[in-house]
Amino acid sequence: MGIADVFLGHAGLTLAAARVMEKVMVPGCRERPGSGPGPPGPLDYRLVLIGSMLPDIIDKPLGGVIFKETLGNGRIYAHTLVFLLFAWAAGLLWWRRYRRPGGLVLAGGSLMHHLLDGMWRYPATFLWPLYGWGFPRSHPEEWFWQWLAGLLHDPSVYVPEVTGSVILVVIFGRLVCRGGVMAFFRQGRLW
Repeated sequence: MGIADVFLGHAGLTLAAARVMEKVMVPGCRERPGSGPGPPGPLDYRLVLIGSMLPDIIDKPLGGVIFKETLGNGRIYAHTLVFLLFAWAAGLLWWRRYRRPGGLVLAGGSLMHHLLDGMWRYPATFLWPLYGWGFPRSHPEEWFWQWLAGLLHDPSVYVPEVTGSVILVVIFGRLVCRGGVMAFFRQGRLW
């Protein structure tokens, strides 16, 4: 189990990190949306959210449900360094061709997912296929009980979830108060 294995930690912490990076790294992004080689415009936070969960969206159904008998693991291909490198390369190609950062935003969200899962602590998965073509077997049906045990015995499990929840409540509250919920759904803007 990583330090943030549920939606709230991944989503909230990744949104906050993306917002900070947008403010720090691209301070002029609001003045030049979609114009040439300069700043790419405001981030599409819908893609940030999808990227923050993309490894689980791919691997949980694939390894934990579809190939449960053979793989039996919810952390397989999309939790590897190979996946991250492929996502970054695809994002760079998309940027180079269309000058749109969507692929890089997805890759950045996926990178944050890997960091929150602490994938470096699982080299047989993260560095696949260097340790062989297979993945470590686990028992996906016990995931909930492992997570619950982690909540009871290890604060590193629930702190990211609580923090992510607070961030999501603040963001949603600001969107509601400023009438920006539809702008988020249509354009991916926070405010």
